[in-house]
Amino acid sequence: MPSPSPECTTQIYTYQSLSQRYSGNKSPDLQLTVHEYGKDSIELELTNLQYALQRCQQIKHICMTIIIYIVYIIMVSTNVTLLKGHMLCDLSCLLWLLYRIFNLMSLIQTEKVIICLDLALQSHTIRFLRRTSNLFIPANNIYDIVINEVIEDLDVHYILIIRTKGSLFQKKPIITLFNSLQPSFECLQMTYKCLNGIFRKSNEIT
Repeated sequence: MPSPSPECTTQIYTYQSLSQRYSGNKSPDLQLTVHEYGKDSIELELTNLQYALQRCQQIKHICMTIIIYIVYIIMVSTNVTLLKGHMLCDLSCLLWLLYRIFNLMSLIQTEKVIICLDLALQSHTIRFLRRTSNLFIPANNIYDIVINEVIEDLDVHYILIIRTKGSLFQKKPIITLFNSLQPSFECLQMTYKCLNGIFRKSNEIT
């Protein structure tokens, strides 16, 4: 990651995710931080402002599921008539618990994209328990960056994608950015504007 320099400028924007907008809540739940390191590189960090609340809610659901299951086990041990559906209830509780754990582990705290002129683009995601995932795309393997329109469940959604080229990315010709947090179109527009500005300069050099 580029180190801060006197030329570094930072801009902060707040947006709503699609789920926040559809819920009727008007408060922003996403923060886009733009760090410009001179004219050659830029860093975009999308932060989930509801991460702490979502984490507490998921942990609460997991604890409630465990408590309900313990109470059920106590009731079964004292009532023979409940033993008939014992296996089905055990399986249902286990599946529900696994579902809640999966949701907790999938929670995203931040998504970050760094692009350097004529060098590469790196995507960095931080999830629950500080688990990270990274994706590195050399500049010569980027064909273009576009906002794509997708129709899902009779509704129009927009996604920011990178179309790749070269043998290195034959199995991943399209890579989505900032898709997990479901940012609004306005957020994707700002992201596209920043990334495409550096990408166009890279094409002019090559």
